[in-house]
Amino acid sequence: MSWLKRSMVLASAVLLAGVGWWQWQIRSPSQVLSAVKSWDYQLQKIDPARLERSMADLLVIDYSRTGRGDGAFSRDDVMRLKLRPDGSPRLVVAYLSVGEAEEYRYYWKAEWKSAPPPWLYTENCRWPGNHLVRYWMDDWKELIFRGQDSYLAQIIAAGFDGVYLDRIDAYWDLRETYPQGQAAMVDFVAELAEHARRAKPGFLVIAQNAEALLDNASYRAAIDALAKEDLLHGVKGTGVRNDEKLIAWSLGQIDRLKRDGKPVLVVEYLQSREAIAQARKETRALGLRSTFPTRALDGRDPLDPPTITEPSQAVIGTPEFHKKHCT
Repeated sequence: MSWLKRSMVLASAVLLAGVGWWQWQIRSPSQVLSAVKSWDYQLQKIDPARLERSMADLLVIDYSRTGRGDGAFSRDDVMRLKLRPDGSPRLVVAYLSVGEAEEYRYYWKAEWKSAPPPWLYTENCRWPGNHLVRYWMDDWKELIFRGQDSYLAQIIAAGFDGVYLDRIDAYWDLRETYPQGQAAMVDFVAELAEHARRAKPGFLVIAQNAEALLDNASYRAAIDALAKEDLLHGVKGTGVRNDEKLIAWSLGQIDRLKRDGKPVLVVEYLQSREAIAQARKETRALGLRSTFPTRALDGRDPLDPPTITEPSQAVIGTPEFHKKHCT
């Protein structure tokens, strides 16, 4: 595509994004996401120029190159990502962890290590530098979505089409100390979604994991789609097939959302061409949209990393790392 033609297309995309015509006023958010057939998921080492060349219908990325405010993508950056190489529009959604605080974020303060605020709980062994939070507390809500300069407000201002909420399942880690955590998380997501859509009508809310919450009709109403990690593989080990009963239970929960007319995305962390091909075939037959990144979500080809055979080779976040370092 020539520079002039691409500039004209970009200008059109900016105009359409401003009035929300092509996306929000013709179709509901769930209908918009149901049209997604392919998607990419990358949080680290983001190269916007490389992502611009992707033909994926949906990009899930971090709001920042560095995780900090000084590396945040500008509105122009996001608008360029909203165009595929052929000039057609795509969705660009920002990752947002709501059940953990991350030390590499703009909001983190060094003094919290010795004097944590009341909402800050304990570090996640599997993901060093990430800390469970008491997400039901007002100060955390203020930081994430209520405040004028909240994390969510910055994402909306940058022009993202929605958020991809992670660590919703943090309620499970806190179940012994806070039995009301599951209900509190439902309320948290519903309030965040309402706040976001009030600020930007049609704003997308995609929830990752925590499919147990799909029993709750108000929770299903609050989200536009679900993304499920490790549906088929990865609970017991990298590339290891999950127990069929666990797969069946997850699919049963997922069906509740599908019956509401809302789509489901799948993330599988596999390291062989054959396993990826089989998982893609299986998820497609189930009506799910799958993607196959590395566990590090760093944009590399998933076939590049060596197969993990010993605990000493464990990559952060993998079941192998958890078995070696966590109790």
